[in-house]
Amino acid sequence: MKNLHLFNLEQIDQVVSPEYFEQTTLASPADKIFTDFKAHQPLVIDGDTLAQDALTMMRKSHVQMKIVVSHDNDFLGIISTNELSEQSLLAEMSKGVNREDILVTDMMLAKQALHAFDYSELQRSSVNDVVTTLKSYGLRHCLVVDRQHHHIRGVISTSDIARKLHLPIDINIKTSFSELFEVIHGKAVC
Repeated sequence: MKNLHLFNLEQIDQVVSPEYFEQTTLASPADKIFTDFKAHQPLVIDGDTLAQDALTMMRKSHVQMKIVVSHDNDFLGIISTNELSEQSLLAEMSKGVNREDILVTDMMLAKQALHAFDYSELQRSSVNDVVTTLKSYGLRHCLVVDRQHHHIRGVISTSDIARKLHLPIDINIKTSFSELFEVIHGKAVC
């Protein structure tokens, strides 16, 4: 067995992170800004979860979007704090549904209504290509699919892009790709 030496930290002042070694810019490859489910566990939620419970869980964990799955782990859609807003819950209640009976599946964006980037195309694109494309959709999140293997490969989010580009972002404001685009390109955000 080897006896390791311990050193005094008196002369150490910084903590490094991956961003310290890799600078992401608009010209960087687009795969630098997406959360790859090959390396990171996807954030999923069961579709039968009560909507109000889902919102509470998401707020506590500072998560703005989750992938909705069935009991069999089949992909159903996505749910974000936008769909779970008080206004959206009230709209659902106006249909005669009790608040305690509203499920994530009642509020989610179903997979049939979603669009996603193809992973192989993303590998040949830049961060600027992604931001520019998503600006036109006004999205905060976009899934990345591997069409060859028929599965969701990852997700791209505004907050991840802003963090990797070292842009200030107020987490209390619902930032969209449109707002991020304006910040990146030097236009004022209202």
